[in-house]
Amino acid sequence: MKLDAHRSATAGTTLLSLVTVVALAVCSGEFSRAMAGISGSSASDRGITIALLPERNVFEQKKRYQPLEGYLAAAIGRPVTFKLLDNYQAIFTEILEHRVDGAFFGSMNGAIAQIKGGVEILARPVELSGVSTYSGYIFTKRDSGITKNPVTWKGKSMAFVNKVTTAGYLYPLALLRHTGYTGEPEKYFKKTSFAGSHDAAILAVFNGEADLGACKNTIYEEYIRLHPEVQRNIVVLTVSAEVPSNGLGVRPDLDPELKRRLREALLTMNSREDGQRVLRQFQAQRFVPTTLKDYEPVFTMARQAGIDLATWPLRDTP
Repeated sequence: MKLDAHRSATAGTTLLSLVTVVALAVCSGEFSRAMAGISGSSASDRGITIALLPERNVFEQKKRYQPLEGYLAAAIGRPVTFKLLDNYQAIFTEILEHRVDGAFFGSMNGAIAQIKGGVEILARPVELSGVSTYSGYIFTKRDSGITKNPVTWKGKSMAFVNKVTTAGYLYPLALLRHTGYTGEPEKYFKKTSFAGSHDAAILAVFNGEADLGACKNTIYEEYIRLHPEVQRNIVVLTVSAEVPSNGLGVRPDLDPELKRRLREALLTMNSREDGQRVLRQFQAQRFVPTTLKDYEPVFTMARQAGIDLATWPLRDTP
């Protein structure tokens, strides 16, 4: 039995074909100069716009973040708008073109945004499980004969998520490098694809469109709860080290007072009754402070993969 894209409402499978990839500034200096050139006053006059990554089912994404949108607006005394993006690269495009003031950055693109654009990560959520991190999963069909040894992956088809995701690209690439393979992943696998979202990568393997897939464990665990048939047919082969969960980062020249209000609103949510209610809807216990130091596991994994995040091209597809 197959799960179709309509049933899963997967952002990655329904939107990627409609998106024209925008050429981005890929050198550190150009990205930083673009970030530094944004005017802080106009954004504070019109309110705050925060971008969301297309990690999962678009409807579930909106459902999770909408209560937080209203809470933050009331807390900082300005309108707050959450903007769901079509793809991961768009997060940098939106910032470079001054259309958003911040975003909930994933671990790899969050690390890149901090070192290349001076983005400041204010806080990240602690999940209901009590952790503020996630891991990468590599998975396959139970009867595939594929093991956790990357040698058994050679000549198979692989569903990545995006080239600026830790779980969906960086982790499997680091595993390939550990075997001594130094070439391009496209030459190691029979076929590679970029699903665009983590749940779309799961769907690709379940439906037989790929032999292997990569995604973050939080999305995987949530997906198999909703689709028990997936759990019965897919097995996780290997798990990565933990990296920071998605944190709210803002452009460097955002009004310092607005930064302070946003940070305080997030960090004090669990001490307020209305904040606790929103946290339950957001599926989190609280928010915790986050700094560049928290991203050291991402930099370690990048080194293992042979990637310099300071010069890594911010693109969606090969």
